[in-house]
Amino acid sequence: MTTRPRTTDPAPETVGTLSVSARRVATGAGKDGAGGDVHGAVATPFGTRLLIGDVMGKGPALSRTADSVLTAWRELAARQRSLEVLAVRLHSLVAHSDEPDRFVTATLVSVAPDGSAELVCCGHPPPLLLRGGGAVPAAVPAPAPPLGLLDLAHGWCAAQPVPRTAWDRMLLHTDGVSEARDAGGTFYPLAERAAEFSRLRLAAFTSALAADLLHYAEDQLQDDASLLAVEPVPATPA
Repeated sequence: MTTRPRTTDPAPETVGTLSVSARRVATGAGKDGAGGDVHGAVATPFGTRLLIGDVMGKGPALSRTADSVLTAWRELAARQRSLEVLAVRLHSLVAHSDEPDRFVTATLVSVAPDGSAELVCCGHPPPLLLRGGGAVPAAVPAPAPPLGLLDLAHGWCAAQPVPRTAWDRMLLHTDGVSEARDAGGTFYPLAERAAEFSRLRLAAFTSALAADLLHYAEDQLQDDASLLAVEPVPATPA
């Protein structure tokens, strides 16, 4: 049985042409802000850009790597038109960091003012596309290795188009969400739950998903879980 928590969440943030709502459910060491999840949204001359990622590994260096990736992404996103080149630049940052064994799974998205989008998935789950009461993962025919390991794919990655007609709301998430399990070991049914809550307003939607995830896992999440949901800002009547 799913939970439907009451919510008094504030209005989502507006970034560029998108409404944005994020939630992070931290576990263990991540509760003090030292986890490896990273997410962001920034308005750029090339559209509104989104990032969600997960630094692989353990220890206090996770948060340093996450902070450096987020800082670099914010700077590069505003200057680099090509989403592929942006991902490669972040890969180079990770590959040449002080943690040579570190790598970062990440999904990068760029949303144009007309709502058309493109994405690059580097070892990370693709976003869910919500439309008409349903939720399906975005198609990624050519997923790339994580940042820091792109040399396994000759140092390159490919962007995939996401038509405006494919989504009304987009949900980016870490594998701490999709790989959460109940007491019987069954994975959290993220697409099903996202579709169920899709009629909620954006901030209530992410709040409900976060609460439902904790309920499903009986407060025993094994990894930090992050959600980043976006939808186009309604057009202002002329």
